[in-house]
Amino acid sequence: MEEKGTPQAEKPIVEKTYDAGSDPETTHEKTETSPVFVFDGKTGKDSNRIPIELLSKSIRRESGLKGIRVIPIQYWKIYAIILGMLDKESINHTEKAPFIQNNSSKAYLTDADEASGYTQKNAPINRWRFDKVISTIQLPGIVEDQNEGIVDTRNAAIGLTLNKEGLTVAFGMNVRACKNFNVMGGTIMRSYGLDDRIGLPWDIMETRLHNWVKNINQIWTVQNEIMHSMKDHTLEASSTTMEPTGIIEKVIGDLYLGAIKHSYFNGDAVPFNAYELSDFVQESIRQRKDEEKITNVWDLYNWGTSIMKPGIVDIGEISENSNMWSDYLINEFALEVPKLEILS
Repeated sequence: MEEKGTPQAEKPIVEKTYDAGSDPETTHEKTETSPVFVFDGKTGKDSNRIPIELLSKSIRRESGLKGIRVIPIQYWKIYAIILGMLDKESINHTEKAPFIQNNSSKAYLTDADEASGYTQKNAPINRWRFDKVISTIQLPGIVEDQNEGIVDTRNAAIGLTLNKEGLTVAFGMNVRACKNFNVMGGTIMRSYGLDDRIGLPWDIMETRLHNWVKNINQIWTVQNEIMHSMKDHTLEASSTTMEPTGIIEKVIGDLYLGAIKHSYFNGDAVPFNAYELSDFVQESIRQRKDEEKITNVWDLYNWGTSIMKPGIVDIGEISENSNMWSDYLINEFALEVPKLEILS
């Protein structure tokens, strides 16, 4: 995706600082110089990249602010902690600037700012509050599994997400050219509750992160076995279309019913909302035209994760939805998959 949101030249501005735990409208002022951030996404789910150093100069997210639930530690601090853990264990990694989302970002401007020509698309970074952020720290060449002395490797990633509920950390793998972020085996934790799952305090999240990083090859082996279980489960094709049309339509129907229950009847969280299911179906039609046949559960899983990307779906839910999508398919097709013993 095109790199966006590059900071422009610095300008003298009147800085707006926010008291922890207060509404962003409560401010006091001081004169300072701050970089300007230009949000060039258009509307809705359009996303920009932002350097982590610049993000750290934005308005702090605090538990108790209007519309925010549980933020035990700032996003950029967790990001730095994860990098430190990887360095300590000598795990090779690469970084890309995080994504932020247009409809979850706002610049809180003073009258003086507006008089200086600043707008909701072009404002000093310390005026911006970003309520949804996602980044993936790439882990290239992680050892997968050993079969008859053959060592295989693939690329993994640690995903860090901020949304209005709180923070999510996930471990997944990128297995296709389009780099779908596949979260399987329950390697996801959050600072907030979701359905019957409780949120975790930061000290427990940090301990689990240490365990994940130290046991990264074990996690990889489990996720690899889940992937092979999905690949081994062939979907029965229709005698007329030569594709598993009936199975795909049943899955779409289940997902749509779940999305409606979630939106209107306080149902459980689901991998896709009704709007995203439109993209889901379009991707299926596109694959058929491109002769990328869906023949097994793994194809079906990647069909779904292929639309779980910034600019297409809500970035605050990508990791969570990828994990829920995996869980749905494992349950729907009664797959036998290993359990990861180091999650706690």
